[in-house]
Amino acid sequence: MSDVTEQRLATAPLEVVGRFTDASNATLLARLTDRDDRPLAALADALGRAPGIDDLPAADLVVYKPRDGERPLWDFPAGTLHRREVAAAAVDAAMGARLVPATLLRDDAPFGPGSVQRFVPHDPEQHYFTLRDAALDGSDTALRDRLALLAAFDVVVDNADRKGGHVLVETGAGSVADGLRAVDHGVTFNVEPKLRTVVWDLANRPLDADVVAALDRLLVALEGTLGARLRTLLSDAEAAVTLERARALRTGGVLPEPVGPHPFPWPLL
Repeated sequence: MSDVTEQRLATAPLEVVGRFTDASNATLLARLTDRDDRPLAALADALGRAPGIDDLPAADLVVYKPRDGERPLWDFPAGTLHRREVAAAAVDAAMGARLVPATLLRDDAPFGPGSVQRFVPHDPEQHYFTLRDAALDGSDTALRDRLALLAAFDVVVDNADRKGGHVLVETGAGSVADGLRAVDHGVTFNVEPKLRTVVWDLANRPLDADVVAALDRLLVALEGTLGARLRTLLSDAEAAVTLERARALRTGGVLPEPVGPHPFPWPLL
């Protein structure tokens, strides 16, 4: 498991390594250089070639999303997507879900303010669509329960873009269920219902005890310190509707079914 602590995320010097070219907004791979301060050029000289991702310790890697690399969206305020990434991680932490990697704001990053998230080493061939059969056929009940928690999390944050490829299994985490991670939460927390997800296979499933407990923890936090923190990351209305969604899900007691004209993201993966 990675030892990228919040302290390192917040304070370690950053060097950009490369860009994820399939992302619609600027999404950069960066390395924390507090343990190895050699610049990338020096690492290349030592290797005799440009370093690849496998040449860099996963424990030193982060995903950096600069505010100035966000493309404008008609339905989200400009320059806010990186803050939504941080808010999503805060909600996950309050739920005790362990789905979203640690994510913080950095004002001193190489290309200006943005979110910095612990990189999740994973097999890109594994994603939601390769995992769901084992969860749904009953052969991995722990994974099924984790996917139910993910579905509940997405309802609360009103995730408008849960693609299959945003569901990862962290290398070295033990079981698939223990390694389940969720990334890419820039289009969340809208005041309008915008839930678009591939995780509809558990629709109408009653909330199990773990999900209920996670929602209860979240509600306490939203009515206290987390609610105050969300108002520093989101608008007051967005923070308020997050509490409303969590309450409604807890009271309703079941995972919702697809509604509206566009309940699935595109592309799906």
